[in-house]
Amino acid sequence: MDLNAYYAEQKRRREVAEQEFAARADTWRFTLAPEAQDWAADWPAITEANLLQLVLQADAAGLFLTAEAGSVRSAYSYRDQYTEATTATGFGFWPETAEYLVVHAAQAIMYDELPGLDAFGVLRRVADTFQQPAAGYEQS
Repeated sequence: MDLNAYYAEQKRRREVAEQEFAARADTWRFTLAPEAQDWAADWPAITEANLLQLVLQADAAGLFLTAEAGSVRSAYSYRDQYTEATTATGFGFWPETAEYLVVHAAQAIMYDELPGLDAFGVLRRVADTFQQPAAGYEQS
């Protein structure tokens, strides 16, 4: 694929994703299941090393309640401008019925806030980051 075709495809995917997002604008809700606190009780301290594992397993257990079927997983990260070390992970929601849409959380989970949270607190933070979601798309 030449560069012009690549950029044209990215533009098309972004436009489709924005339409998919707009069509669902009144349905975005991200909450935790009532059993999330009990489920998270046995987790060790959450660090940047096991944050993604916690979220993926919680999603697989059905603990993130969303308006439609899909999956929650890592979508973006923040990096230190000088060291390029990753400092946060942002999550996204991939609706099963969407062609290209990825619903991006409004905020990332900063690694320096993890020491003050237990596993349930981290799951609450992840759900909270989706309170003002934005449209994203899967790149080719």
